[in-house]
Amino acid sequence: MSTENTNIKTLLNAWLKVLIQHEGTDLHIKSNAPVRARIKSAIKRLGKENVPHEHICELVKLLMGDKYNTFEEIHQYDGTYNYSNAYRFRFNIYMHFGGYAINFRLIPQTIKTIAELNLPPSLHKLAQLERGLVLITGTTGSGKSTLLASILEEINATRSKHIITIEDPIEHIYNDKKSIIEQRAIGFHAGSFSEALRASLREDPDIIVVGEMRDLATAENILQAANTGHLVFSTVHTLDAKETIDRMISLFPSEEQNRARMTLASSLEAVVSQRLMEGSNNQMIPAVEIMFKSLLIQDLIRTNRDNEITDIIAKDSQNTGSQTFNQSLFNLIIANKVSKEVAFQYATSVSDLKLMLSLSDQENATKEKNITLK
Repeated sequence: MSTENTNIKTLLNAWLKVLIQHEGTDLHIKSNAPVRARIKSAIKRLGKENVPHEHICELVKLLMGDKYNTFEEIHQYDGTYNYSNAYRFRFNIYMHFGGYAINFRLIPQTIKTIAELNLPPSLHKLAQLERGLVLITGTTGSGKSTLLASILEEINATRSKHIITIEDPIEHIYNDKKSIIEQRAIGFHAGSFSEALRASLREDPDIIVVGEMRDLATAENILQAANTGHLVFSTVHTLDAKETIDRMISLFPSEEQNRARMTLASSLEAVVSQRLMEGSNNQMIPAVEIMFKSLLIQDLIRTNRDNEITDIIAKDSQNTGSQTFNQSLFNLIIANKVSKEVAFQYATSVSDLKLMLSLSDQENATKEKNITLK
Protein backbone atom coordinates (compact mmCIF):
# COMPACT_ATOMS: atom_id res chain seq x y z
CA MET A 1 0.00 0.00 0.00
CA SER A 2 1.39 3.43 -0.94
CA THR A 3 2.19 6.14 1.64
CA GLU A 4 -0.76 8.16 0.34
CA ASN A 5 -3.12 5.22 0.83
CA THR A 6 -1.78 4.60 4.34
CA ASN A 7 -2.33 8.24 5.31
CA ILE A 8 -5.84 8.46 3.85
CA LYS A 9 -6.81 5.16 5.52
CA THR A 10 -5.60 6.51 8.88
CA LEU A 11 -7.65 9.67 8.30
CA LEU A 12 -10.75 7.68 7.33
CA ASN A 13 -10.45 5.49 10.42
CA ALA A 14 -10.17 8.60 12.59
CA TRP A 15 -13.44 9.97 11.15
CA LEU A 16 -15.18 6.63 11.59
CA LYS A 17 -13.93 6.39 15.18
CA VAL A 18 -15.56 9.75 16.01
CA LEU A 19 -18.80 8.57 14.37
CA ILE A 20 -18.81 5.40 16.47
CA GLN A 21 -18.00 7.26 19.69
CA HIS A 22 -20.97 9.60 19.14
CA GLU A 23 -23.31 6.70 18.21
CA GLY A 24 -23.82 8.06 14.70
CA THR A 25 -25.15 6.11 11.75
CA ASP A 26 -23.69 7.80 8.64
CA LEU A 27 -20.47 9.53 7.62
CA HIS A 28 -20.60 11.97 4.67
CA ILE A 29 -17.39 12.88 2.85
CA LYS A 30 -17.25 15.11 -0.25
CA SER A 31 -14.58 16.93 -2.21
CA ASN A 32 -13.54 20.36 -0.87
CA ALA A 33 -15.98 20.28 2.07
CA PRO A 34 -15.87 19.45 5.80
CA VAL A 35 -16.68 15.88 6.88
CA ARG A 36 -20.15 15.55 8.36
CA ALA A 37 -21.98 12.81 10.27
CA ARG A 38 -25.57 11.90 11.01
CA ILE A 39 -25.92 11.65 14.77
CA LYS A 40 -29.41 11.02 16.21
CA SER A 41 -31.02 12.13 12.92
CA ALA A 42 -29.15 15.47 12.76
CA ILE A 43 -26.22 16.30 10.44
CA LYS A 44 -23.16 17.46 12.44
CA ARG A 45 -19.73 18.70 11.32
CA LEU A 46 -16.77 16.61 12.44
CA GLY A 47 -14.30 19.39 11.68
CA LYS A 48 -14.01 22.86 10.20
CA GLU A 49 -11.43 22.22 7.48
CA ASN A 50 -12.38 21.24 3.93
CA VAL A 51 -11.08 17.89 2.70
CA PRO A 52 -9.17 18.51 -0.57
CA HIS A 53 -10.42 16.82 -3.72
CA GLU A 54 -7.04 15.09 -4.08
CA HIS A 55 -7.52 13.35 -0.70
CA ILE A 56 -10.95 12.12 -1.73
CA CYS A 57 -9.50 10.76 -4.99
CA GLU A 58 -6.97 8.74 -2.99
CA LEU A 59 -9.75 7.45 -0.76
CA VAL A 60 -11.87 6.42 -3.75
CA LYS A 61 -8.91 4.55 -5.26
CA LEU A 62 -8.28 2.81 -1.93
CA LEU A 63 -11.91 1.70 -1.56
CA MET A 64 -12.41 0.58 -5.16
CA GLY A 65 -9.07 -1.13 -5.72
CA ASP A 66 -8.80 -2.65 -9.21
CA LYS A 67 -12.37 -1.55 -10.03
CA TYR A 68 -11.36 2.13 -10.00
CA ASN A 69 -10.58 2.05 -13.73
CA THR A 70 -14.25 1.34 -14.47
CA PHE A 71 -15.62 4.21 -12.36
CA GLU A 72 -15.95 6.63 -15.27
CA GLU A 73 -18.31 4.13 -16.91
CA ILE A 74 -20.47 3.24 -13.89
CA HIS A 75 -20.30 6.63 -12.03
CA GLN A 76 -21.12 5.03 -8.65
CA TYR A 77 -19.94 2.10 -6.58
CA ASP A 78 -21.22 0.12 -3.57
CA GLY A 79 -19.04 -1.79 -1.18
CA THR A 80 -18.27 -2.63 2.44
CA TYR A 81 -15.40 -1.49 4.66
CA ASN A 82 -14.14 -3.31 7.76
CA TYR A 83 -13.12 -0.76 10.40
CA SER A 84 -12.50 -3.53 12.95
CA ASN A 85 -13.84 -6.91 13.96
CA ALA A 86 -16.64 -5.13 15.79
CA TYR A 87 -17.60 -2.51 13.18
CA ARG A 88 -18.37 -2.80 9.46
CA PHE A 89 -19.62 -0.10 7.11
CA ARG A 90 -21.54 -0.13 3.86
CA PHE A 91 -20.38 2.64 1.53
CA ASN A 92 -21.54 4.27 -1.69
CA ILE A 93 -19.23 6.35 -3.88
CA TYR A 94 -20.81 8.74 -6.35
CA MET A 95 -20.03 11.87 -8.36
CA HIS A 96 -21.63 15.28 -8.03
CA PHE A 97 -21.04 18.80 -9.35
CA GLY A 98 -18.08 19.42 -7.06
CA GLY A 99 -16.29 16.07 -7.47
CA TYR A 100 -16.59 12.84 -5.47
CA ALA A 101 -18.85 12.09 -2.51
CA ILE A 102 -18.89 9.03 -0.25
CA ASN A 103 -21.45 7.88 2.28
CA PHE A 104 -20.53 5.33 4.97
CA ARG A 105 -23.41 3.59 6.79
CA LEU A 106 -22.65 1.70 10.02
CA ILE A 107 -23.74 -1.96 9.94
CA PRO A 108 -24.30 -3.29 13.47
CA GLN A 109 -22.38 -6.53 13.90
CA THR A 110 -24.69 -7.77 16.63
CA ILE A 111 -28.15 -8.53 15.27
CA LYS A 112 -30.68 -7.32 17.82
CA THR A 113 -33.92 -9.13 18.54
CA ILE A 114 -37.38 -7.74 17.79
CA ALA A 115 -37.75 -6.87 21.48
CA GLU A 116 -34.34 -5.18 21.70
CA LEU A 117 -35.27 -2.99 18.72
CA ASN A 118 -38.49 -1.88 20.47
CA LEU A 119 -40.54 -3.41 17.65
CA PRO A 120 -44.14 -4.64 18.07
CA PRO A 121 -44.38 -8.27 19.31
CA SER A 122 -46.77 -9.07 16.43
CA LEU A 123 -43.72 -9.08 14.11
CA HIS A 124 -42.77 -12.49 15.54
CA LYS A 125 -45.51 -13.83 13.25
CA LEU A 126 -43.30 -13.05 10.24
CA ALA A 127 -40.66 -15.50 11.49
CA GLN A 128 -43.28 -18.27 11.51
CA LEU A 129 -44.54 -17.86 7.93
CA GLU A 130 -44.10 -20.74 5.50
CA ARG A 131 -44.71 -18.97 2.18
CA GLY A 132 -45.75 -15.70 0.60
CA LEU A 133 -44.27 -12.20 0.27
CA VAL A 134 -43.23 -9.81 3.05
CA LEU A 135 -42.17 -6.26 2.17
CA ILE A 136 -40.12 -4.12 4.58
CA THR A 137 -40.37 -0.44 3.66
CA GLY A 138 -39.21 3.01 4.70
CA THR A 139 -36.97 5.85 3.64
CA THR A 140 -33.18 5.62 3.53
CA GLY A 141 -31.86 5.33 7.08
CA SER A 142 -35.15 4.19 8.58
CA GLY A 143 -33.78 0.84 9.73
CA LYS A 144 -35.20 -1.51 7.07
CA SER A 145 -32.10 -3.72 6.97
CA THR A 146 -31.87 -3.90 10.76
CA LEU A 147 -35.55 -4.87 11.08
CA LEU A 148 -35.23 -7.52 8.38
CA ALA A 149 -32.07 -8.91 9.98
CA SER A 150 -33.84 -9.37 13.33
CA ILE A 151 -36.57 -11.45 11.65
CA LEU A 152 -34.08 -13.56 9.69
CA GLU A 153 -31.95 -14.20 12.77
CA GLU A 154 -35.05 -15.36 14.67
CA ILE A 155 -35.78 -17.82 11.84
CA ASN A 156 -32.13 -18.89 11.85
CA ALA A 157 -32.23 -19.58 15.60
CA THR A 158 -35.58 -21.37 15.73
CA ARG A 159 -36.29 -23.14 12.42
CA SER A 160 -34.49 -25.53 10.07
CA LYS A 161 -34.70 -23.71 6.74
CA HIS A 162 -32.56 -23.06 3.67
CA ILE A 163 -32.20 -19.27 3.29
CA ILE A 164 -30.62 -17.48 0.33
CA THR A 165 -29.99 -13.73 0.53
CA ILE A 166 -29.31 -11.54 -2.51
CA GLU A 167 -27.77 -8.23 -1.49
CA ASP A 168 -25.96 -5.17 -2.86
CA PRO A 169 -23.71 -5.18 -0.89
CA ILE A 170 -23.85 -7.85 1.84
CA GLU A 171 -24.62 -6.10 5.13
CA HIS A 172 -25.37 -8.20 8.23
CA ILE A 173 -23.40 -11.45 8.28
CA TYR A 174 -25.23 -14.56 9.50
CA ASN A 175 -23.74 -17.70 10.99
CA ASP A 176 -25.66 -20.93 10.42
CA LYS A 177 -27.65 -22.02 13.48
CA LYS A 178 -30.66 -24.22 12.84
CA SER A 179 -30.89 -22.87 9.28
CA ILE A 180 -28.50 -22.90 6.33
CA ILE A 181 -27.86 -19.33 5.08
CA GLU A 182 -26.02 -18.43 1.87
CA GLN A 183 -25.40 -14.76 1.11
CA ARG A 184 -24.78 -13.56 -2.44
CA ALA A 185 -23.56 -10.09 -3.40
CA ILE A 186 -24.51 -8.41 -6.68
CA GLY A 187 -21.39 -7.78 -8.75
CA PHE A 188 -19.42 -10.54 -7.02
CA HIS A 189 -21.66 -13.63 -6.93
CA ALA A 190 -24.37 -12.58 -9.42
CA GLY A 191 -24.91 -10.01 -12.15
CA SER A 192 -28.27 -8.63 -11.01
CA PHE A 193 -31.08 -9.17 -8.52
CA SER A 194 -33.37 -10.71 -11.14
CA GLU A 195 -30.62 -13.05 -12.41
CA ALA A 196 -29.74 -14.22 -8.90
CA LEU A 197 -33.41 -14.61 -8.00
CA ARG A 198 -34.09 -16.81 -11.04
CA ALA A 199 -31.07 -18.95 -10.19
CA SER A 200 -32.11 -19.27 -6.54
CA LEU A 201 -35.30 -21.07 -7.56
CA ARG A 202 -33.09 -23.96 -8.73
CA GLU A 203 -31.17 -24.08 -5.43
CA ASP A 204 -33.82 -25.62 -3.16
CA PRO A 205 -34.55 -22.55 -1.02
CA ASP A 206 -37.26 -22.25 1.60
CA ILE A 207 -36.71 -18.52 2.09
CA ILE A 208 -35.34 -15.96 -0.37
CA VAL A 209 -34.26 -12.47 0.70
CA VAL A 210 -34.00 -9.84 -2.05
CA GLY A 211 -32.12 -6.80 -0.78
CA GLU A 212 -34.12 -4.32 -2.84
CA MET A 213 -36.90 -4.38 -5.40
CA ARG A 214 -35.59 -2.02 -8.09
CA ASP A 215 -37.13 -2.97 -11.41
CA LEU A 216 -39.83 -4.89 -13.28
CA ALA A 217 -37.72 -8.03 -13.80
CA THR A 218 -37.02 -8.30 -10.07
CA ALA A 219 -40.68 -7.65 -9.17
CA GLU A 220 -41.87 -10.36 -11.60
CA ASN A 221 -39.40 -12.91 -10.22
CA ILE A 222 -40.32 -12.03 -6.63
CA LEU A 223 -44.02 -12.61 -7.32
CA GLN A 224 -43.24 -15.86 -9.12
CA ALA A 225 -41.14 -17.12 -6.20
CA ALA A 226 -43.79 -16.15 -3.63
CA ASN A 227 -46.55 -17.67 -5.75
CA THR A 228 -44.76 -21.02 -6.06
CA GLY A 229 -44.54 -21.81 -2.35
CA HIS A 230 -41.46 -19.87 -1.22
CA LEU A 231 -41.26 -17.26 1.53
CA VAL A 232 -39.77 -14.08 0.08
CA PHE A 233 -38.61 -10.97 1.94
CA SER A 234 -37.67 -7.75 0.16
CA THR A 235 -37.29 -4.03 0.89
CA VAL A 236 -38.83 -1.04 -0.88
CA HIS A 237 -38.15 2.69 -0.51
CA THR A 238 -41.74 3.70 0.27
CA LEU A 239 -43.48 5.41 3.19
CA ASP A 240 -46.37 3.05 4.00
CA ALA A 241 -48.38 0.02 2.88
CA LYS A 242 -50.61 1.93 0.46
CA GLU A 243 -47.68 3.54 -1.32
CA THR A 244 -45.80 0.22 -1.37
CA ILE A 245 -48.62 -1.56 -3.20
CA ASP A 246 -49.01 1.35 -5.62
CA ARG A 247 -45.25 1.38 -6.31
CA MET A 248 -45.07 -2.36 -6.95
CA ILE A 249 -48.04 -2.36 -9.32
CA SER A 250 -46.70 0.70 -11.17
CA LEU A 251 -43.57 -1.27 -12.12
CA PHE A 252 -45.70 -3.35 -14.49
CA PRO A 253 -46.95 -2.16 -17.92
CA SER A 254 -50.57 -0.96 -17.82
CA GLU A 255 -51.81 -4.06 -19.64
CA GLU A 256 -50.15 -6.30 -17.01
CA GLN A 257 -51.22 -4.40 -13.89
CA ASN A 258 -54.51 -6.24 -13.37
CA ARG A 259 -52.74 -9.61 -13.46
CA ALA A 260 -50.07 -8.25 -11.08
CA ARG A 261 -52.81 -7.14 -8.67
CA MET A 262 -54.34 -10.60 -8.64
CA THR A 263 -50.98 -12.23 -7.94
CA LEU A 264 -49.98 -9.69 -5.30
CA ALA A 265 -53.33 -9.98 -3.52
CA SER A 266 -52.93 -13.74 -3.15
CA SER A 267 -49.23 -13.79 -2.21
CA LEU A 268 -48.69 -10.68 -0.05
CA GLU A 269 -48.55 -11.69 3.62
CA ALA A 270 -47.45 -8.41 5.19
CA VAL A 271 -46.07 -4.93 4.63
CA VAL A 272 -44.02 -3.46 7.48
CA SER A 273 -43.11 0.25 7.26
CA GLN A 274 -40.82 1.98 9.73
CA ARG A 275 -39.91 5.55 10.69
CA LEU A 276 -37.12 6.27 13.17
CA MET A 277 -37.39 9.20 15.57
CA GLU A 278 -35.67 10.50 18.67
CA GLY A 279 -37.25 9.07 21.79
CA SER A 280 -37.69 10.57 25.25
CA ASN A 281 -34.43 8.89 26.39
CA ASN A 282 -32.51 10.55 23.50
CA GLN A 283 -32.21 7.18 21.72
CA MET A 284 -33.70 6.46 18.29
CA ILE A 285 -37.01 4.59 18.48
CA PRO A 286 -39.18 3.15 15.67
CA ALA A 287 -42.78 3.93 14.81
CA VAL A 288 -44.08 0.98 12.80
CA GLU A 289 -47.04 0.51 10.47
CA ILE A 290 -47.94 -3.16 10.00
CA MET A 291 -50.36 -4.50 7.42
CA PHE A 292 -51.04 -8.20 7.81
CA LYS A 293 -52.95 -10.17 5.19
CA SER A 294 -56.74 -10.39 5.58
CA LEU A 295 -59.62 -11.20 3.23
CA LEU A 296 -60.60 -7.53 3.13
CA ILE A 297 -57.04 -6.37 2.38
CA GLN A 298 -56.84 -8.93 -0.43
CA ASP A 299 -60.09 -7.62 -1.89
CA LEU A 300 -58.88 -4.00 -1.74
CA ILE A 301 -55.69 -4.89 -3.63
CA ARG A 302 -57.58 -6.89 -6.29
CA THR A 303 -60.15 -4.14 -6.89
CA ASN A 304 -57.66 -1.23 -6.94
CA ARG A 305 -59.04 0.37 -3.75
CA ASP A 306 -55.65 1.13 -2.25
CA ASN A 307 -56.89 4.41 -0.75
CA GLU A 308 -58.96 2.41 1.76
CA ILE A 309 -56.03 0.34 3.04
CA THR A 310 -55.00 2.62 5.93
CA ASP A 311 -58.55 2.67 7.35
CA ILE A 312 -58.78 -1.13 7.16
CA ILE A 313 -55.39 -1.54 8.87
CA ALA A 314 -56.73 0.52 11.79
CA LYS A 315 -59.89 -1.57 12.00
CA ASP A 316 -57.94 -4.86 11.71
CA SER A 317 -55.64 -4.06 14.64
CA GLN A 318 -57.54 -6.17 17.19
CA ASN A 319 -57.94 -9.19 14.92
CA THR A 320 -54.64 -9.40 13.04
CA GLY A 321 -52.07 -7.35 14.96
CA SER A 322 -51.96 -4.74 12.21
CA GLN A 323 -51.49 -1.09 13.14
CA THR A 324 -51.25 2.28 11.42
CA PHE A 325 -48.45 4.79 11.99
CA ASN A 326 -50.83 6.94 14.01
CA GLN A 327 -51.76 3.98 16.23
CA SER A 328 -48.05 3.22 16.72
CA LEU A 329 -47.30 6.86 17.59
CA PHE A 330 -50.28 7.02 19.94
CA ASN A 331 -48.98 3.98 21.86
CA LEU A 332 -45.46 5.45 22.03
CA ILE A 333 -46.83 8.73 23.44
CA ILE A 334 -48.97 6.94 26.03
CA ALA A 335 -45.94 4.89 27.08
CA ASN A 336 -43.88 8.13 27.38
CA LYS A 337 -41.39 6.81 24.83
CA VAL A 338 -41.71 9.83 22.52
CA SER A 339 -42.95 13.38 23.06
CA LYS A 340 -46.09 14.65 21.37
CA GLU A 341 -44.04 17.24 19.49
CA VAL A 342 -41.77 14.59 17.94
CA ALA A 343 -44.70 12.25 17.18
CA PHE A 344 -46.58 15.02 15.34
CA GLN A 345 -43.57 15.42 13.00
CA TYR A 346 -43.85 11.78 11.91
CA ALA A 347 -47.64 11.33 11.95
CA THR A 348 -49.46 10.34 8.76
CA SER A 349 -52.23 12.74 9.84
CA VAL A 350 -51.45 15.17 12.66
CA SER A 351 -55.12 16.09 13.10
CA ASP A 352 -56.14 12.42 13.45
CA LEU A 353 -53.40 11.76 16.00
CA LYS A 354 -54.45 14.81 18.02
CA LEU A 355 -58.04 13.57 17.94
CA MET A 356 -56.94 10.12 19.20
CA LEU A 357 -55.09 11.76 22.10
CA SER A 358 -58.03 14.05 22.89
CA LEU A 359 -60.48 11.14 22.99
CA SER A 360 -58.08 9.19 25.19
CA ASP A 361 -57.82 12.13 27.63
CA GLN A 362 -61.61 12.41 27.76
CA GLU A 363 -61.96 8.67 28.41
CA ASN A 364 -59.39 8.79 31.22
CA ALA A 365 -61.10 11.83 32.76
CA THR A 366 -64.45 9.99 32.71
CA LYS A 367 -62.91 6.94 34.40
CA GLU A 368 -61.35 9.10 37.11
CA LYS A 369 -64.68 10.87 37.67
CA ASN A 370 -66.51 7.54 37.99
CA ILE A 371 -63.93 6.27 40.48
CA THR A 372 -64.33 9.46 42.53
CA LEU A 373 -68.12 9.13 42.53
CA LYS A 374 -67.90 5.56 43.77
